[in-house]
Amino acid sequence: MVDQSPGPGTGAFQAVERVRRTPTSDLSVAEAAALRRVGLSPVGFVMGTAVMQLVSAYAGTSYGGMGIAGGMGLGGGMPWGGFLSSARSSGLYAESYPCVHGYGFGANADHYGFSVENTALGSSLFEGYRLALSRLEDEAIALGAHGVVGVKLHFEHMVGSAGTATFFATGTAVIHPSSEPLPTPFLTNASGQNFERLISLGFIAAGLAMGIGVVYVQPNCLARGSLTAVGANNQIPAAIGAARGRARQALAGTGHKLGEGVVHTEWSDRRFVRMGESWNQLALAFGTAVRRYTTEMQPSMTRAVVPLRP
Repeated sequence: MVDQSPGPGTGAFQAVERVRRTPTSDLSVAEAAALRRVGLSPVGFVMGTAVMQLVSAYAGTSYGGMGIAGGMGLGGGMPWGGFLSSARSSGLYAESYPCVHGYGFGANADHYGFSVENTALGSSLFEGYRLALSRLEDEAIALGAHGVVGVKLHFEHMVGSAGTATFFATGTAVIHPSSEPLPTPFLTNASGQNFERLISLGFIAAGLAMGIGVVYVQPNCLARGSLTAVGANNQIPAAIGAARGRARQALAGTGHKLGEGVVHTEWSDRRFVRMGESWNQLALAFGTAVRRYTTEMQPSMTRAVVPLRP
């Protein structure tokens, strides 16, 4: 574009600078169309990243400082049975799994196993995700966005030791051109189509609700996969169930603080931070906390009625 009006002291054409802005997003065509129907436009693809050196389950030490003392105790030498009793008395999940061969302690002590809830690691993981989401939110605020849709959480080992984790949060920042800025942008993991449906039902996204459960597993001879041990493996399913149960409880707790319910819950199960033959069983649940903005009854949908009699 050029300006044809003569400049001071000259009749030459002068270039006029034009600012062009091209928003990015990870929306599909259908998602972008659904958001347009509720008056939202994408303003940019946003991301938050955090790198955490995680905390171990016991005594608040790093992972390098935690170990099994001769199969009989943990760290400072607390008796094995006493440790589990102490964990249970604190309200934590803890369960023992004796050797299926019937061996005693001593040379065969490693055939014994146990599972115990790892609240320290759970808190550390929660903080990593929280920090990544906070930085995603900062990018959205810098763009003047009203919210972020399609939020996804990622978890990787990118740098550092086995106890170091990298957290990513990604999504598309959106804006409602005719509305005033919000104090903080809303966050939702719902897709564009699901977000459109949520608005049509009279609900708004109040934030992301998240729950994490972690169980440390020291496997017995059967859970270790010993060829001389046969039968049902109860230790691993129980650890997965306990981790999921804690994640569900935490999800409900954070959802209650934010809104009136949680929708679009996503689940992730994985083994994390191996130490020899032991590992941490992780369960992550996150979804969108919602709050009603209208109490008007939605019109009932018309349904076709097909007579069954001639």
